[in-house]
Parts: sequence; structure tokens; C-alpha cells
Amino acid sequence: MGPTVIRRLVVAAGLAVLGIAMVLSTKFLTPEEVEAMRPDQFDPQKTAEELHSQARTELIADAQELPEVAEAILEDPEAAAEEFDAASPSEDVAAYSVEASGEVREAGEDTLILDVDGLEGRDVVIPLGAALDGNLIRDLTGFQFGDAPGQTGYQQVGTDLSTLLREGAVEGLGGDPAALEGEQVTVRGVLSQTDTGGSPSADAPLSVQPLELEVAG
Repeated sequence: MGPTVIRRLVVAAGLAVLGIAMVLSTKFLTPEEVEAMRPDQFDPQKTAEELHSQARTELIADAQELPEVAEAILEDPEAAAEEFDAASPSEDVAAYSVEASGEVREAGEDTLILDVDGLEGRDVVIPLGAALDGNLIRDLTGFQFGDAPGQTGYQQVGTDLSTLLREGAVEGLGGDPAALEGEQVTVRGVLSQTDTGGSPSADAPLSVQPLELEVAG
């Protein structure tokens, strides 16, 4: 056996020993252990549920009477925003935490219209369908674009919040909003007002995004 063959055998033997050592020192993970090591996946639905709970706890904790807020906005929007500590989720938008009780004048699957004392001549609209604004509630909780992995996830949180608003409203109303005409209803939620550069209208509807709804009695 020549020197070259011997060298090759020595190298091969060394590599074999090294391979065995590597195998013995390697920790093999189960699929469950591999999954546990991955970063948490972003879950829009779970995030929306957490934000919805937060909104119901925080956003209406100091709800003000809607007639008082509406009157103050008519007199001086900037002063009203300061007086009632309005949030500003985006430029030129002021969001107020409000509550109101009134009789349901019109009832449908997607909308309730209330007559509220102190707001004669103004409809108080409670959206229950497409006009529910989960994006507004998302932004008011402090959730930002950078908290989601991208535009799709960020938008989905708002969409899922709209669904949760709908489900919560229908549950609070007993399951059949269209049957509530003539009933007394109390709503707590968010009134948003956009500064259009002109004077607020004294007869414009007031739309309240519902975080709590209940039927009197």
C-alpha cells in the first residue's frame, strides 16, 4: 500500500470521525419544537378582538352626553374639541366619546335612527352595517401602521373590528335591530366630526359608532 493510498485512508477516517462527532453533538428538534421557535405570526382577528375589548373599556369610560357635545361643536368646534378632550385620529378629524338615549324612529338591519331629547331636528344615526368604521376604532386605540406586518394586515384589523362592532351591537339589541321601532335605546360610542372648513350644520345627522348598545327595560 503506497503513501498516497494511506493518506487517503487517513483523511477518510478523519472525516468519518468528524461526521460522527457532529451527529452526536447535534440536537434534533421535533416539529413542535421548531414551531415554538418561530416568531409569533401576526393574527389580525386576534388583534381586532384585543383592540375591541380595549375600546369598550377605554374609549367610552368618560362618555359625554351627545346633546351637550353637539351643541358645543355648533358653537365652536375647536373649543368643543378641547373642552371634551376629543381625540384626533387623523388630520381635521375630532372624535368624541359620547352617550345618548332616545326612541328608535326608524329601524333596519343596517341602521337605527334615534330621536334624542335636546337634539330636536337632528337624526342620531347608529350604523349597524357597511357604515361601521372599524378603521376609526382601530386608530383611536393607538394601533399604528407599523404595528402590523404590512398594509394588508393593517387593513384587515380594521375590517375585523367592523365585524366585531356589528356583532356586539346586534347582541346588545337582542338580535333583531329591525324590530326595535318605537323602543328606547341607549348607545355609547364615538362621534367623529370632520373639519370641512365651513360652519357645522345645525341639522346634519350625528352618526355614532356603537361600542355599547342596549334596549331600555
